[in-house]
Amino acid sequence: MLDLWLKQNVNTLHHISCTCKMGPSTDPMSVVDQFGKVHGIGSLRVADASIMPDVPRANTNLPTMMIGEE
Repeated sequence: MLDLWLKQNVNTLHHISCTCKMGPSTDPMSVVDQFGKVHGIGSLRVADASIMPDVPRANTNLPTMMIGEE
């Protein structure tokens, strides 16, 4: 009975971030530069939580809005 209640009432929430590494184009693991410009693609920028260097210890909404405003 407890298992059923847990399945119906408990969930996880994730703040997906830090998936597009920021760094110089010489770094094979980096995706964007310090301005969010995608390496090798002229006028494409990433302006969301994926370019955050670390997962914030809070909701990602405000930092993501700040990145988008920049």
